[in-house]
Amino acid sequence: MDLNGEDLPEIRDDELAYSPTEPMDDADRAVLAHLADVADRIDPMPGDLVERSLFAATLAGLEAEMMEAVHVAEPLAGMRSATAPAEGVPTEARTISFTHGDLTLMIQLSAERAGRIRVDGWIAVSTPSYTVELHRPGADPETTEADEDGRFSFPAVRPGPASLIVRRPTSDGGAVSTPVIEL
Repeated sequence: MDLNGEDLPEIRDDELAYSPTEPMDDADRAVLAHLADVADRIDPMPGDLVERSLFAATLAGLEAEMMEAVHVAEPLAGMRSATAPAEGVPTEARTISFTHGDLTLMIQLSAERAGRIRVDGWIAVSTPSYTVELHRPGADPETTEADEDGRFSFPAVRPGPASLIVRRPTSDGGAVSTPVIEL
């Protein structure tokens, strides 16, 4: 019996002859259609898979080197979450560090009003020549400059997958990207 409750004809062993040189026939197409139905029911394709795949391909096309992610469990002193939150603002915060060679990037993710996320970051260098881009599927990149202490922020970002790209002078190694993270 198949998934639709219909009886399938029994197949004898002598009917299982297969030759890769023979073209597909209607029986082959029927088997593949049933297999696709089973796969869709058991493990359907996520609705945003195409968008996420295109996003990942876009990031790969930027030819930036990839940073390694290191999760820091507790908020650091002086970060936004270390202060008392305003009334009605959630207090959840995550701190994530990324490293690549001599470059360290730390970001603090804080919940904001209206379901937005604030991204505060710090690049462990003291130079104003670093540009930081926030890439999201289906959206143009947001860009900001790190200040002379390496600090930057994106104040109101939609939750979802994102990647940060740090563009440093070519003499310092060019662009470096974080892995895709969930904001």
